[in-house]
Amino acid sequence: MKKPEKLYEGNMRKKYLLFAIPLILSALLSQSYNFVNSMMIGKFIGSEAFAATAVTTELINLLDAIFFGYLTGIGIYISVLYGRSEDQKIVNVIEVNLFLSLCVALLVSLGCNLFCEQIFDILNVNEEVYRNAELYFRTYVIGYIAFQFNWAFTYLANGFGMTKLPLTASIISGASNVVLNYLFLGVLDKGIEYSAFASMISTAVTTIMYFCIYIRLFKKMGVSLKCLKFSKEILRDSFAYGAPSMFQQMTMYGCTTLVSPLTNTCSTVALSGYSIANKAKTLIAAIYQNSSKANTTFVGQAMGAGKIDKIKQGIKIGVTQSMVFFCVTMALFMIFARQFAGLFLDPVEDAQSFVVAVNIIRFLLPFIIFNVFNNLFHGIFRAVGSGTLMFISTLIYAISYVIYAYILFAVLPYEFRIYGVNLALTGAYITEVTFATIIFVSGKWKSKEYRSLEQSSQNN
Repeated sequence: MKKPEKLYEGNMRKKYLLFAIPLILSALLSQSYNFVNSMMIGKFIGSEAFAATAVTTELINLLDAIFFGYLTGIGIYISVLYGRSEDQKIVNVIEVNLFLSLCVALLVSLGCNLFCEQIFDILNVNEEVYRNAELYFRTYVIGYIAFQFNWAFTYLANGFGMTKLPLTASIISGASNVVLNYLFLGVLDKGIEYSAFASMISTAVTTIMYFCIYIRLFKKMGVSLKCLKFSKEILRDSFAYGAPSMFQQMTMYGCTTLVSPLTNTCSTVALSGYSIANKAKTLIAAIYQNSSKANTTFVGQAMGAGKIDKIKQGIKIGVTQSMVFFCVTMALFMIFARQFAGLFLDPVEDAQSFVVAVNIIRFLLPFIIFNVFNNLFHGIFRAVGSGTLMFISTLIYAISYVIYAYILFAVLPYEFRIYGVNLALTGAYITEVTFATIIFVSGKWKSKEYRSLEQSSQNN
């Protein structure tokens, strides 16, 4: 097996690109599989079932953020330890945090099933889709037992610079998910809960694959696999990296959940178009966010190795790469907005929804460019150990988004309120990027460890 990559060694531009491309392809494949599964739900079960998955999306994203937020931070911690060549400690950190996240997964799964009705009442879930939404949601949250392992192994691969591994996992998981969805929904004529069950099975398959590969890798690295040891240092450092990232992700998705009761009051026609535009936004975000992960992992590894000069060089490369990926992707969506919307809606029969989708894609999604910079700032703050600052930056975005959304919904005519959601997002992006830019230019983002490395570099 090929040894994990140290991104600060060799041709950095080439390594940035080679790191980002598999992650981008993996994200695009995952979204493509999700689209296919959504189409199958609508075709085999009906539009009410499709709507049922839509009304639970924001809630599921919020819960997912607990796990992939925390484990993203742990992945960055792993990149720092790998830069320091502390291989044995890496295994201990992994084992401790897998155990902790498993315990949380069990609690979340149990709590959501016990209080599902109360949660749905708070979210004003429509009676027409309530039963399907409940079946899907209850089944999905059971899957956290498998999902959290998969996320952990994915972010571990990112920390090691092994992005081809998540790409392989995405291909296997996505393909098996589509096949299982077709089997359950199309052949066996099962209900919507079986779509969530298909996700659980396909995720379990890739988790087993990851597990076998990592066992071989760690044996090759010559480290002991019997080192589950809870220490104050391991817990402190794990929480220092994982907790801010978790709260940041929860805050980001939490504000969307707070806005969802407003969005749910819009007409079905508007919501349909908005849902399609969101699919475009998700694809665009998948590209620039996964490109910027190269920057985050690089800075983490370079911090661990004490390569302060490489960090400054790498940040410039990361910004350039992310902007190129975003601009090319956004231009394609603006040009082919009608064709993209046509994949899901009929331009004649669904004319009003079609117009909403195309308008949002062409005139409002380009402002995501401000979030490209926010995402890069998040990665830098997180990787240098300024996680609290990253959380504050996201909190400013979240509060701004909720305030702007409620103001716009109060002043806009009913038929234009759906556009207010994206206008509020744009305002929140601009508010946060203003704050983050001031912090970056002033140097307040530099952690004690970063300043220490910077001072050592100047002395040498």
